[in-house]
Amino acid sequence: MKLRSIRLISGGWLLVVNLVMNSSTPSPSWTPETSYRGISNYENNRMRITTSAMKELRAHLNFTQIRFHCRKQQTRTFHVTTVVNSTGEAVVQYFSGQTDVLPSSCNSYQRLEGDNSQLAIQCDQWGNDGSHYVGKWGHHTKQRENRMYDHAAFIAHKYHWVIVNGYWLCDDTGSNYKLSLGDFWKIYVR
Repeated sequence: MKLRSIRLISGGWLLVVNLVMNSSTPSPSWTPETSYRGISNYENNRMRITTSAMKELRAHLNFTQIRFHCRKQQTRTFHVTTVVNSTGEAVVQYFSGQTDVLPSSCNSYQRLEGDNSQLAIQCDQWGNDGSHYVGKWGHHTKQRENRMYDHAAFIAHKYHWVIVNGYWLCDDTGSNYKLSLGDFWKIYVR
């Protein structure tokens, strides 16, 4: 893949998920790309890749960090990046499909500019490994191709990163479901 066909931004980040609301009603079609080459479709604002595609990408580009960024104008912004240490590496391996072990959330990321999320300040409450509030990324029943979208980071019944099955959540819940033009979910690697 040629570099000009992918989206590199400041700091060497590569955009691998780009979901942007073009209206306050979500598009019914958000088909994930099954190959990392699909990241070249970032301009359509409906691009996301599967866990298998992330694994394939990591084999070609040994990235060490993943950055999660979502913003809903009527709620909050979640903006974190994994840290470059063994705890952060466990998160990268999980979302790249190299392991199914749910990684620890606390000390695995740092908050970035604009983050005002409840998720980022309550890492010890994240996840579900068979029980809720265990301080882990992910959910033990949602480890398939959509693991980056389906409860990647969440506190049960409160705050969620979920963009599947008609849910568009960014540090909010299904009962507080509001979308606005320009709301977005983006994931980057470097």
